[in-house]
Amino acid sequence: MKVNIHELAAKEFEEAIDWYENQSKGLGKRFKKSVIEQIRKIKKNPNWFLIEADNIHKAYIPKFPYKILFTIEEDKIDIYAIAHMHRKPWYWQSRLG
Repeated sequence: MKVNIHELAAKEFEEAIDWYENQSKGLGKRFKKSVIEQIRKIKKNPNWFLIEADNIHKAYIPKFPYKILFTIEEDKIDIYAIAHMHRKPWYWQSRLG
């Protein structure tokens, strides 16, 4: 199954990696590894994850306050946000267009 990452989701992912790396050397790499591992799990079994709303699924990032928000279609997974869980909710909804 193909995984597409929205341009703004990729940008917020990179920004979060940089932020964590600036907080503590190596922490950004651990965050990146955790997100990539969770994306692998999504790709392997996308329906295993909880539903956030309507057809939007969510996958929490272990040990970090982030979640991946995505939709599932027959042949692809679209990731719309790698969202911090304590910031404004639903900011990414405009990406669903």
